[in-house]
Amino acid sequence: MAQIVIENPIVYDVEDTKKMYLDLLIKYMKLGGWNKRKYELSGIEAYKRIILGSNEVKQENSIAFYKYYILFDVLHLLGYMIEKIPSSKLDNLRKQHALDFGDADPAVVKRIIDSVQGEDRRLTNLMKNKSLSKETHYIELIRKNILFRKQNPFGVMITATMSAGKSTFINSLIGKYVCLSQNMACTSKIHSIVNKAFEDGYSSEYDHDLVMTAGKEELLNDNEENLSDMIIVATSFVGELNNSRIIINDSPGVNFSGDQEHQKIANKLIKRRKYRLLIYVMNATQLGTNDEDAHLDFVKQTIGRTPVIFVMNKVDSFNPEEENVEDIISRQRSYLISKGFRNPIICPVSARAGYLAKRSQIGTLTRSEERELYNFVDKFEKMNLGKYYKKTFPYIKIRNNPKEEIQLQKTCGLLYVEQLIKKYSRGGK
Repeated sequence: MAQIVIENPIVYDVEDTKKMYLDLLIKYMKLGGWNKRKYELSGIEAYKRIILGSNEVKQENSIAFYKYYILFDVLHLLGYMIEKIPSSKLDNLRKQHALDFGDADPAVVKRIIDSVQGEDRRLTNLMKNKSLSKETHYIELIRKNILFRKQNPFGVMITATMSAGKSTFINSLIGKYVCLSQNMACTSKIHSIVNKAFEDGYSSEYDHDLVMTAGKEELLNDNEENLSDMIIVATSFVGELNNSRIIINDSPGVNFSGDQEHQKIANKLIKRRKYRLLIYVMNATQLGTNDEDAHLDFVKQTIGRTPVIFVMNKVDSFNPEEENVEDIISRQRSYLISKGFRNPIICPVSARAGYLAKRSQIGTLTRSEERELYNFVDKFEKMNLGKYYKKTFPYIKIRNNPKEEIQLQKTCGLLYVEQLIKKYSRGGK
């Protein structure tokens, strides 16, 4: 779930009030014995970091101002799983809250605690309560979290041989540099990247420890104490997939002449078939290698009727004035058919161009990255991949955008792949 505290005014209040707020929050968690579990402990640490992390003061309120905000934060820290908590513990919470905030309306307190159980209308009705007019946006964030969690998760497996650009492709789908595959040369872990309900500015990582405000150090370095085969990262995806409950499963790049451990891990993950779509990333400049041959055979024998999208990555390496991309795609289609894939779905893509295009929207590119970005803009206007996509996938309609950076996500092919994933996640074929 995404953090709601980012929109709590306490973040921009004076330090004394912040500390008082956190002390009360921790007291309420201790009251129910909820401060001893890994999830809740990590949530409390995230609250400390987020609330105390800002030095900007925009207001100065008394602690009474936050009498209802703090209840919503308790619910969030509990993952909104109130139905599993004994009523006696919730009664104790209400009693203590009444002692700390004498002016709180007991009926409103009860409605707040009950709001995350059962039907969505409880939350929508709560948003109309005049006593909670300033907390309306906070309630909406809770509602987004709960509605997002009710979606059926859609697992996507991404596989490739070495040097196909799989890491860059995953980062382009997410719109952030969070893929850990650059570390796969020295790890035996499988990485899952989970979409969050909305953008909160933070990533979470479960790697033996659970860190809900993970920085680069946590994301890019594996915890040696993690004896499982799994690392999970959660962040809000940028782009077409941002409202879908997508789980991207990443495995090591396969190199049959190199480290056999990588091949074993990738094969194990594919065999598990805990995904509903497989994306096979191929290097457009090295099609039909021995490694590709062997890995495609394994995939074909293993996946059954699971749909596959073949992403032909690195098409930015081609010169549109000298090479015909559609001819290369046609040869690739014949090759995949010869490997037993009927009517293969092939998507020519430049993951690097798509990644830079997304980063330019939400962050600052370096000067060399800016030059690279606008070179891609010109190159893909000439390459005209849209002609291929329009003919191959006539049911996918993507409007042109006057902003070059956003239009590049279409012209480099990334938006079409995202639309395909979205259609599959919603039951399309």
